[in-house]
Amino acid sequence: MRRKTVSAFALMTSAALLLSACGGGGAGSEGEGGQQDSNPGAIGGQDEIFKRPAVDDIGEVAIAVEEGFSNYNNFTGATNNFASTMALSNVQPSPYIVDLVDGKVVIKVDGDLMESIKVTSNDPQVIEWKVRKEAVWSDGQPIDCKDFHLKWLAATSQARTTTSDGESASIFDATPTGYEDISKLECSDGNKTITTTFSKPYADYRGLFSQPGSDGLLPAHVLEQKTGIEDITKITPAQNDETVKKAAEFFTKGWNGWNADVALSGGPYTITSADLSDQTVLERNPKWWGNKGGPSKVILKTNRDAQSAAQQLQNKEVQAIAPQADNAVAQQLRGNDAYTVFASGGQTYEHIDLNMANPLFAQNKELREAFAICTPRTEIVEKLVQDVQPGAKPLGSLTFMPNEVGYEDHYSDLADGDAEAAKKVMEAGGWTLGGDNVYTKGEFRASFKLSHKTVTRRAQTVRLVQASCAKAGIEVIADEAADFNDKRLPASEFEAALFAWVGAPLKAGAFGNYAQKAKGGSANYNNYDSAAVTDTWAKANSELDYEKRITLMNDVDKTMRADLASIPLFQHTDFTASSSDYSPVSYIGVAGGITWTLYAWQKKSR
Repeated sequence: MRRKTVSAFALMTSAALLLSACGGGGAGSEGEGGQQDSNPGAIGGQDEIFKRPAVDDIGEVAIAVEEGFSNYNNFTGATNNFASTMALSNVQPSPYIVDLVDGKVVIKVDGDLMESIKVTSNDPQVIEWKVRKEAVWSDGQPIDCKDFHLKWLAATSQARTTTSDGESASIFDATPTGYEDISKLECSDGNKTITTTFSKPYADYRGLFSQPGSDGLLPAHVLEQKTGIEDITKITPAQNDETVKKAAEFFTKGWNGWNADVALSGGPYTITSADLSDQTVLERNPKWWGNKGGPSKVILKTNRDAQSAAQQLQNKEVQAIAPQADNAVAQQLRGNDAYTVFASGGQTYEHIDLNMANPLFAQNKELREAFAICTPRTEIVEKLVQDVQPGAKPLGSLTFMPNEVGYEDHYSDLADGDAEAAKKVMEAGGWTLGGDNVYTKGEFRASFKLSHKTVTRRAQTVRLVQASCAKAGIEVIADEAADFNDKRLPASEFEAALFAWVGAPLKAGAFGNYAQKAKGGSANYNNYDSAAVTDTWAKANSELDYEKRITLMNDVDKTMRADLASIPLFQHTDFTASSSDYSPVSYIGVAGGITWTLYAWQKKSR
């Protein structure tokens, strides 16, 4: 998942995607997303080919987004930020992309990039990826097998390093999910054909190297140039020498931030400037071989305040906005013919993570349970979500969203915002209520910080949690910072964290968010350590029977419900608003959020 810095599956990592539907044209149009069938298709089935359409040049457009682009390599545990995905979705090449068909997310082959992708054998599983001859990076160098090999190497390298807390970790800091099942990656046809042979089946192979897995390709030839490595394809996952260390050093640091010399494009747009805070500028990639995108220039402007972003839209400073769904903004813009509002339940989900490296939570399950009980999930949804998305309810799963096939509510048995029920759990666990109305037990005091990125709705959520849990003898201290998602969250510098993961139609990618760190949990920021979750999820990733995978993923969720290291709050409303002159403007998180159809945007003639 990818971390959504508008809030929060940054799939690989943290984000993320959204099972929502396109909004229609006129004023107040809403997403018409219905039940989503998240089955990505028959294993080895022939996927549809998608090609970007020929459109008119509409000039410059500006979009207000909640957080700025921060890293070109967004595929490590230390980066993995959805805000960067919004800028990169039309920049970094992805063999598979997503499309909306009749309101449902469908995974397709990017026909501009790929000539074909075929499963040539199921026993063993073998996949042949053919990149188009004309596909090149923005410096004119070919997009080819080297780029695929680099991703595989980064994910599977056995070279290790020691973290600051003494743990052993991959020197590439990349998720191994799926890639570790590739026993052999071969290059042929002038490096334009890539053949991957798997040691065991991997059901969600459509997420490898691709957007549906919150992933993509990086220009391996740039790494070669900057490190002096002659041929990256000669470095094997088993290698552990100075050469692979040089590759890892550049992979994890050389693409951090933005540098025009190394941050190349293999898509219809390229980043021409980025201050890594307030503004990112995209322009058409002059080396792009496909149909040109509608906007000639796109300015992404950071605005964390939804009301202010709406004002920018009304003042025509921007043509579209993608804030966190805000009740007042939605009501303000709905019903006005000048604007199109898109709002639909997606796969991004708000939740609270408790840092299991903290003895307060690790050693006191009753505190975790009591906190889950006193958290007023229904009140949060009623006050902060339902005006934007009528009918929204508290989320009952960390693996499926309510509009997905497979969804089961495993949290409905928890008392909801019930202070007395929470107090009974605390007292049964040996806690004593002090004179300051806060429970204590031995060295522990039921007091902790709940940290989050500076977002109005998050601050409102914390206030509701504080008021409810204070009645239960649990002190929740508000702690917010503008860079929380970008810096403190991936560094696990929190006691409890309020954020969101951007999910995807493929569930394997979220494995890294919850798996044990030593077994692929590259984005396991709250240090959750469950062998049952890790093993069952890994089994699901190799299960080719769709219904059996659903059962296994629900077994995973039941285990997480029993442990209560994470508390689901609500399914995010995918929300955008735009000038009604522009279309099609909608939102799919795993594909880049509001920018996912940027290449197709058009403007009505007046």
